[in-house]
Amino acid sequence: MSLSSEFVKRLNDEGEPLTKRLCLARNAFQSTYLPIQRKEELVFIWLCSNENLDRSSTEVWATLQLCICSRHMKLLTPADVRPEVLCTVVKLNIEEFDPNLKEINFSFWLQTLILSQFCEPPKLHLSVECLETLSAVIRLNPLAIEPKMFEILGPIMMAKKNTPEVRWAYLSFLHCVLEMFTRLSRTQKFVTKLFPMLKHFIQKKEVFDIPLEDIFPAQFYKDLRSIMAALPSTQLISIMKGLTYHLNLEIEEYDVASKTYIQVMGSILSSFLCGIRVASGTVPVDIVAKFINMMTELKETLARFAAATLCQEYDDGIMLCLLDVCYSWGELHILLVHYNLQQSLDLSQLDTSATNLAGLHNYLSSDQWNLIAQRVNNFGKTTCKDKMNSLLIQKLQVLQLMSESRTSPEQFNVARYLVSGLNQTCSVKFLPSMPVLNSLLSKDQLLHVAKHLVQEIVADKDVCKQVIEALKHDDIQEERSLMETMIFITLERIASLIYKTKRRAKNPNTTGTFLRSFQVCFRNLNLESAFLDETNKEIILVLEKLGILVNKFCDKEDEFGSINENNVDMISLICYLNILKVLPITYMMENIQLLVCLSTIAVGVYMQTVEAGSKVIQTLFGDLLLNLLEQTSILNLNSFLHIGWFMKWLASHDLGLEKERSDRLYACLLSSNFKQKDGVVKLKPLIHHLSVKDNCSMLQLRIVSILLMTLFKGGKRHSIKDDQDLKKLVVNPLSKLILSAIRKGDTPTSETLDMYTQLLQIRLGRKKNLKMLEKVTVYVSNFFDYALDGLGNETESKAGGSAMFVSLLLKHRSCLASCLPPNIVQRAWTKLMTCSSNTFSQQHCRLFLEATTTKEFQKIMESLLDETRKTVSASGSRLETMVEWWKSVACCDTCPEKAEVRQSAMGAMCLVMLRVIKEPSLNGGIIAVLGLEQELIKNTQVQLEPLMVDLCMESVFPMELCDVAEFIQLWSSMVQVTRYLLTYRSAWVLDRLPSFLACYRHLVSSLAINSVVTRGLSPKEVDEIAACALALSKLTKSMKKHSKSFKRVCAYLVADILHQLEQYTLHSSIKLHFTNCMYAILSMCDSYSADYLVRVLPPSTQLLFKSFYTKYKNFHKFTGKV
Repeated sequence: MSLSSEFVKRLNDEGEPLTKRLCLARNAFQSTYLPIQRKEELVFIWLCSNENLDRSSTEVWATLQLCICSRHMKLLTPADVRPEVLCTVVKLNIEEFDPNLKEINFSFWLQTLILSQFCEPPKLHLSVECLETLSAVIRLNPLAIEPKMFEILGPIMMAKKNTPEVRWAYLSFLHCVLEMFTRLSRTQKFVTKLFPMLKHFIQKKEVFDIPLEDIFPAQFYKDLRSIMAALPSTQLISIMKGLTYHLNLEIEEYDVASKTYIQVMGSILSSFLCGIRVASGTVPVDIVAKFINMMTELKETLARFAAATLCQEYDDGIMLCLLDVCYSWGELHILLVHYNLQQSLDLSQLDTSATNLAGLHNYLSSDQWNLIAQRVNNFGKTTCKDKMNSLLIQKLQVLQLMSESRTSPEQFNVARYLVSGLNQTCSVKFLPSMPVLNSLLSKDQLLHVAKHLVQEIVADKDVCKQVIEALKHDDIQEERSLMETMIFITLERIASLIYKTKRRAKNPNTTGTFLRSFQVCFRNLNLESAFLDETNKEIILVLEKLGILVNKFCDKEDEFGSINENNVDMISLICYLNILKVLPITYMMENIQLLVCLSTIAVGVYMQTVEAGSKVIQTLFGDLLLNLLEQTSILNLNSFLHIGWFMKWLASHDLGLEKERSDRLYACLLSSNFKQKDGVVKLKPLIHHLSVKDNCSMLQLRIVSILLMTLFKGGKRHSIKDDQDLKKLVVNPLSKLILSAIRKGDTPTSETLDMYTQLLQIRLGRKKNLKMLEKVTVYVSNFFDYALDGLGNETESKAGGSAMFVSLLLKHRSCLASCLPPNIVQRAWTKLMTCSSNTFSQQHCRLFLEATTTKEFQKIMESLLDETRKTVSASGSRLETMVEWWKSVACCDTCPEKAEVRQSAMGAMCLVMLRVIKEPSLNGGIIAVLGLEQELIKNTQVQLEPLMVDLCMESVFPMELCDVAEFIQLWSSMVQVTRYLLTYRSAWVLDRLPSFLACYRHLVSSLAINSVVTRGLSPKEVDEIAACALALSKLTKSMKKHSKSFKRVCAYLVADILHQLEQYTLHSSIKLHFTNCMYAILSMCDSYSADYLVRVLPPSTQLLFKSFYTKYKNFHKFTGKV
C-alpha cells in the first residue's frame, strides 16, 4: 500500500479522535520529507467530504488555510467539491483571512476553481449541486465571481436541463445572477454582454435542439421585468438602444441558428418594454425626447423585422416573437399617446376589417397586417393565435377608449373575428377580454362563447382548473350577460347527460315510467330558447315543467320504476356542478335563480334514486341548493314547487349530508314555505306521511323538530287563524310523534334532548293546554340528569343542547316547580366549573348566567372570585378557564341589580389579575388576561373602573429579547389592548395620557429589540413581525383622531422612534412600518415641535430627523405614501 493511501486511510479512521487526525494533517504539511503525492488535495477533499467536522473549530480553519495557501494546490474535479464546502471556503476567506495569502490571490484561485468545473456544451452535465454551489458563491462573494460570470453563464445556459430538480436549481441560479448585477449596479453591463455571449454559443450546431425554456425560463423574464422597472431613465434608454441595435443586426437574413437567437432576444426585449413605467411630469424633457426617438427607431426596426418575416417561409417561433414585441410596443405607444407625448392615433382607417392594426401599429400597412393574421390563422399554433388575439383586443380597447363611437362597425368586426376563432385558442387567455367584448356580442355569439368554455372545462382537467379560477375573477363575475349564458349552457349540458343516457329497469316487468318521465322532461326543456326569449315566457314554461315533474315524483314515488345501473357520466356531471358553484347565481334575476334551484332539485331527486349518498348528491343539495336558499329570498319557489311533497320525499331519503348542513337545508325550505299564506296547509302531505308511521327514524324526528321550531319562530304568518285548527293540524300530531319517540327510547341521547327541548319550549309558550304540558314535563328529571352530564362533555353539539335545556328550565322554573329536581342551579354551576379550557363555551355559560336570579348570580360571582384567587395563588393550569368564565360574565345581558353585582365582582377580579401581570412566574397566563381585557374594553355594557384601566395599562410592559413565537403572540395581544383602549374608551385614555404614552413607548422599544437584523430571523418570522409592525402603524394612525390631545407630546414620540431606528438595524419591511408611524406622528406635530427637535436632539439623531422630516414635507404630506 502506498504512503498516500495509508495517509488517506488514517484520515478517515473514525476510531481515531478528530484532534489527532487534524494534527496528522498539519504534520503532513510541515514534514517535507514525507513523499505523499498531492497531500494538499487529499487533506482538502477530506475536510470537504467529512460532514461530522465541527466547522467552527479553529483547527479546521487552520488546516483549510494551509490547504488554500499551498503553492502546489491543484484544481479539483466537480465530484470533489460539495456546495457547502465551497461556501465554507468563500466564507472563510471573507471573514477570517486576507485575500492574498502567501502571494496567492484567493479570488483568482476561486475563479479558476469554478471555471474548471464547467466545460463547453453539450459535454457539460449540469447537476443540482453544481448550480447550488454557484448560487452560494454569488451570494457570499459576488465581486470575486462577477468578472468571470459570462464565461460561466454561456455553458450553463446551453446545457440541457433534464430533470425538474435541475430546472428549479437553474432558475434559482439565474435569480442570483440578476440579483448580483442589480446589487452591484451593473444591470446595463449584464444586458450589454448577454447578447454577444448568447450569439456565440447559439451559433454552435450542438445546441439547436435545446428548448427555449431551458435557456431562459418564464420566471426569468418576470424577474427581468421587475428589475427594469427600478432602473433610472438614462440606463433604460441605453439598454433599449442596445437591444434595438442587436435586433437590427439579425433581422435582414437569418439562418437556423439566428432564429433561436432572435426568439430569445425578442422575449427579452418584450419583457424590457413591459418593465418600463411611464409617469407624467416626473421625467425631464430631454429624457422624454430621447425615449420617444428610441420608440421611433424600434418602430422602424419592427417594420423591417415584419417585412423580412413575410418574405420567408412561415416560422411559428419567429412570428410569435414578432407579435410579442409588437404587443409590448403597442402598450407603451398607447401610454405615450395618453400623456400627449406623441401625435394622436389615426383610428379612421378605410379598411375596417378586424385584422387591420395599422391604426395603432402604423409601421405596417393594412395589407401586411391582414397577411400576418391570415398566416397565423392558417399555420400558427395556439400560442401564436393567442398573441394575435391579444393584439386584436388591444386594438379593440383603443377603439373603445379613444374613438367617438363605442359601437362602430370596426369594433363589431373585431368581436366577431375573435368569437369565430375561439375554438382554436385557449379559453384561459380569452376570458380576461370578456369585459371589453361583452357589450359587442349578440346572444347567439354569447351562446357560442359559453358552449366553448363549458366544453373545454369538461375536456381537459388542467384547463378545467384554470378556467374555473378565471371565472372567479371579479371582472368576469360582473359580466351579467356572460354569466347568465354560462348558467343556461351548463344546465343544458346537465340535462343532456340525463336524457341521452340509456337505463335498465331493475324489474323487467316495470314500464319504466320513471325513466321516460325524467328523460322526456329534460329533453323538452328548450333552455336555449328560454335564454334567447326576451319576454321570459319560455323560462316560465321551463320552470312549470320542472315543478310538475318534481311534484309528481315526490307525491307518487312508489308508482315509478327503480334503477339498478348508473350510466351517467359522473366526471362530467361533477365538472358542470363545479361551474355552477363558481357562477354568481345569487346576483341574477329571480327567474334564473328559480331555474337553478328547480333544476338542482330535479337532478338531485333523479340522482338520489340512481346513486344515493354519492358525492354528486352532496354537492347538489349541500352546496348549490343550500347556498342559494340561504343567500337569496326566492319568493316564488312555492309557485312551482310543492314544499310539502318535496319535504315528504326528503323525510324518506338520507342525502348523506352532515347533520348541520341538512338541518340548515330543511330550515331554509320550511322558512320559505311559511312565508306563504297557505304554507301550513301545503305541509299536510308531510304531516300525514309522518303521522301514519309507528316508528319514525331519527331523520324524520329531526325534520319534525325543525318544522315546529320554524313554525313558532316565524310568528303567525300562516293562514290558519284559529289556534285550535293549528293544534289539530300541526302541533298535536307532531308533538305526539316526539313524545312517542321519547317514551320508546331507553336512555336520552343528544338528538332526543334537542327535540325534547324544542317541544318543551313550545308547550311552555302555550300554557293554556295544561294536560299536554303535564305529559311533556314528565320527562324533565330524566333529561336534566343527562343534560347535566353533557355540560362537561367534549362534544360541542351535546354540550350546546345541554346548556339550552338547563337555561330553559331556569327561565321557566316557576311553571316547572313541581317537576324540577332540587338544587338545579348549584348542580349546574358545579358541573360547569369542571369544564376544561378545551370544552369551555362562552355561549353556554352566558345562557346559564342570564337565567339565574340576582341572589343566585351574586353567589356565583363570589364562588367564581374565590376559585380565581385559589387558581392564581396556586399558579394552577385552570387560569385560562377562569378567564373564559369572566369573559362570559362580561358578555351576558343583565338587569340593573345583576349589573351592580357584576361591576363589584369585576373590580375585585382586576386586583387578582394584577398579580398575574406583575409576577414573572405567572406570565404563562398573561395572554389569557390580555384577551379578557379586550372583551372588557369592547363591551360597552361593562363600565370601566380605575382598577380595570390600571390592569390594562399595567399589562403593556417592555419585553426583552425572547423567542419569536412567544414575542409575536404576547406583543400582538398588548398592541390590541392599547388600540381598543384608544378606540372604545378614548375618554379614559385622554385622562391618563402619560400612562398611555408609556404603553406606546414600551410597544415601540419591544418591537425594535426583537426585530434587529443580527437575530438571524427566517423570512417567515420577518413577515410575522412585520405584521406586528403594521398593527403598530394602525395604532399610531388611530391617534390622529385625537390630534389635539397628542399634539403637545408628539415631539417626544418622534424622538423615541428615532432613537430606536438609530440604535438598531431593522429589516426593511419592518422599518417601513416604523417610517409610517413616524409620518403619522409628524402629521400631528406643529412647526414648533419640529424646531424643538432640531434644537434638543443629538447631532447624529438630528441628521436622521432632518431626512425624515424633509421627505415628509416634500412627498408624504401630499401623497400619503412612504
